Amino acid sequence: MILAASGIILQNKKILLLQRSNYTENYPEFWGCPGGRAEKGETAEQNVIREVKEECNLDFTPTSVFKTGIWNDRNYYRFLGNWSGNIQIQNLEVLDYNWFSYYEALKLNLSFDYEEIVQLLHERNLL
Repeated sequence: MILAASGIILQNKKILLLQRSNYTENYPEFWGCPGGRAEKGETAEQNVIREVKEECNLDFTPTSVFKTGIWNDRNYYRFLGNWSGNIQIQNLEVLDYNWFSYYEALKLNLSFDYEEIVQLLHERNLL
């Protein structure tokens, strides 16, 4: 089973979503949180810190697990956390980014389980 993790980055009741490039066969041009597969020996926490930094240049500190699950061959973790820095996207993996409200996010083509994540965040009054 492959470990994968992503960071849920929130600011002023909006969520940071990245548009995936065509580098991947899974959900090209769909939107989701920064994240990806772990490298050998990485924990889920180490994985999310590295992936957020690589994909959008933010320093992310996971504070809690928001959701876990299994998708195909991946055991995934969705983390809430604190962040700092200025966004600079990695052009190979990311086409675009933006901050979205709940209603704006629901209009997007969301990858993996991110529609459920957006719904859960809204229900908990975080988005």
